[in-house]
Amino acid sequence: MAIKAQIYTCHCQFTSAARLPGYLGSTLRGALGWALKKTSCALRRQQCADCLLREQCAYAWIFETESCRSREGHRVNARPHPFVLQPGEVVAGEKNVGDTLAFSLLLLDRANDLLPQVVYAVQLMGKSGIGSGRRHGMGRFVLQQVAARGQSIYSAENEVLCQPEKINRLRLANPDDAPVSWIQVDLATPLRLKQSNRLNHTLPFHILVRACLRRIAALENAYGGGEPLLDYHGLVNRAKQVQTAAEDIHWQKLLRWSSRQRQNTSLSGLAGSITYRGELRDYLPILRYAQQVNIGKQTMFGLGKFRLTLGSKNKIEQKIPDNE
Repeated sequence: MAIKAQIYTCHCQFTSAARLPGYLGSTLRGALGWALKKTSCALRRQQCADCLLREQCAYAWIFETESCRSREGHRVNARPHPFVLQPGEVVAGEKNVGDTLAFSLLLLDRANDLLPQVVYAVQLMGKSGIGSGRRHGMGRFVLQQVAARGQSIYSAENEVLCQPEKINRLRLANPDDAPVSWIQVDLATPLRLKQSNRLNHTLPFHILVRACLRRIAALENAYGGGEPLLDYHGLVNRAKQVQTAAEDIHWQKLLRWSSRQRQNTSLSGLAGSITYRGELRDYLPILRYAQQVNIGKQTMFGLGKFRLTLGSKNKIEQKIPDNE
C-alpha cells in the first residue's frame, strides 16, 4: 500500500521586522507545534499519552508519536513523525516589513487529512511571530498562499482551502534498466547518523544504505503495508563493495535552543557531497524513496535532506528531482 506523501509550500510575508536564526527548521518546528497544540488541544492539563481524545487530536497524532499507547494502555514503539519540514532557502538575520518567507511541509498518511488544522496553525504562527524578539512584536507574518504540486490550494484573498487535485504516493519502484556506475549525493541539510551510539563522521556507501533502509522500514511499518520484502542483509553487504570516488564531507556545527530543556542542543551533522562508484542500479529505488523523506535523526526539523545526481560510464548525467 503506497503512502500518501504530499509537499505543501507556504508563502508568507512579514508584517513586522524579524530576526531569524541561521537554520530555520528548528524555529519553524517549535512554532508549528505550539500553534497546533493551542488550536487542537481540548484538555490542556491532560498528558497526550493518557488523553481519551488523543486519536482525534491533530497535535497528538502529528507531534506526540513518542507517547503512543495501544488500546489496552500499553506503551508501543514510537512511530516516525508523519511530517518533514523543508525550511527552504532563507537568509539568516534581519528581515523587514514586506519581505517574503517560504517553507514547505511534507505530510505523510493521515497528516494530509489534517491539512486544515495545519494551515490554521501556520496562520496562528504568523500572528504570534517567529525568531527572536517575537515577545516584543517581531517576526509576525501573514500566510498569503499554500501551493501543492504547482496548484494554489489556499490564498489570503478568499481564505478558502481546497484539497489538491492529486496527492503524491510514496512507493518503492523497480530498478531501472539503464546502467548506473556513479552516484553523487549532495547533503542539503546536516545529516545525523548514529552507529554504536555514536554519530558518524564519515559516510561510506553501506552506512548511507543502512540509514535509507531503516527509514523506509519505519515508514512502511507505520503508514504503509508493512515492512517491505527487501534483502536487507544482501543489500548492505553488496554496498560495502561500492567505492567512494570523490568526497567533500565536513562536520557542520548547528545548535538550537530547546525551550523544554532550557538549553542549547545540537543539530550538528555531516554536510557537503560525496560520489560513489560501483554496481549501483539496485540501490536507486531505495535512494529515490529516501530522498523524498530525509534520513537520520531529527528529520522533522528538516535534517537529513539530500539530492542525487547519477550517471553511467559515458558520463550522461541525470539529476533526481525532489518530490513535488
